[in-house]
Amino acid sequence: MRKITFLLFVCFTVSIIGQDKLTSNVNQYYDGVNWVNNSRLTYIYDANNNLTEEAYFSWNSINATWDLNGRETYTYNNQNKIITDTYEGVDSSGNPEDGFRTNYTYNSNNQIIESIDQEKINNVWVNKYRNTFTYTNNKITGLLSEEWNGSSWVLVTEGSQRDASSRVVVNYGSNNLVSEYTYEKWNGSSWELDGRDTYSYNSNNKVIQNISQDWNGTSYVNNYKAEYTYDANGNLVLEKDFDFDNGAFTNSYEESYAFDTSKLMSSIINPFKDRTGFASLSGENNSFVNKIISSSTGTNDRTIYYYNGATASVEDFASLNFKAYPNPTNGVFTLDTANLEVEKIELFNILGNKVFSTNQKQVDITALSQGFYLLKVQTKEGKIASKRIIKN
Repeated sequence: MRKITFLLFVCFTVSIIGQDKLTSNVNQYYDGVNWVNNSRLTYIYDANNNLTEEAYFSWNSINATWDLNGRETYTYNNQNKIITDTYEGVDSSGNPEDGFRTNYTYNSNNQIIESIDQEKINNVWVNKYRNTFTYTNNKITGLLSEEWNGSSWVLVTEGSQRDASSRVVVNYGSNNLVSEYTYEKWNGSSWELDGRDTYSYNSNNKVIQNISQDWNGTSYVNNYKAEYTYDANGNLVLEKDFDFDNGAFTNSYEESYAFDTSKLMSSIINPFKDRTGFASLSGENNSFVNKIISSSTGTNDRTIYYYNGATASVEDFASLNFKAYPNPTNGVFTLDTANLEVEKIELFNILGNKVFSTNQKQVDITALSQGFYLLKVQTKEGKIASKRIIKN
């Protein structure tokens, strides 16, 4: 499905006396005998408890050290609204290798009205895409994506080297949460349908199902589905993803979560704050009511969350876990995961929705709109890693 995209993702920490903090998490896989380190995220916050840095590490089993993959840093205005989100990868020497940045602009009501995606080329930040948001009665009702042509922002039509500009129309239900996102593309003179995401909720206004569909010219056809299960406190305890193949939904991925129900997440400094307001549109900003302890994607994979730990030094970190090239891509890119077999590759859009999945190392996302995406990779050995990618 062609959807406007752009990346928002979190993490890193420093202790503040008197209040608990989520300082890191460690992902591990079970090799049949022992739990083995795989990846690590660490979090840093400012004096206002805003997340300011997330660092991504992979475990180097040869040297028994954590190797730095990249950093994502965030800055805020005096209203604690995010104004920049910057990701930079590192090369084998620990130097910045690539860079992507999003700048945010707000209106007088502290609502996002514009975001601009940029790529760092020869140490210069260059405009790529602009997202403009519209509001009705103080609620986001639309999003428009344009491309930078070197001198101005323009709408583009689908062609051999680029995909059409996108527009998202946001509709709400009686619970004031999103009921549907409708995606459109520019054909040169008007907007035409491209697809939609629909949401359904339980009696506590928790999203329980999201169905993604493509428009084939005459009707909507299923593409993807997610289902969510909660405990009595409202914590998300199970998420299931389904791909639509051969006329039926097939379970392709699931993740479960465990909590300490004696403690509220709101009493803990954590990286799950909805910095842009997008997650709150569907109520997904409140999935973790209680203190999260761990998550798992199966019997051989787990992530453990750590609190009040010391911030790790990054002096000794130096290698990249996997590479995706070319990045930016015009549609097809290749993953280098050394000798590890890929189990699943997923891309996520601005709304946090999965818009693409495959298990092939050569990935063709020609059908997706230009923009920033979050690329998540899981190998058959249980290793999980993620990074940003740009679709031109």
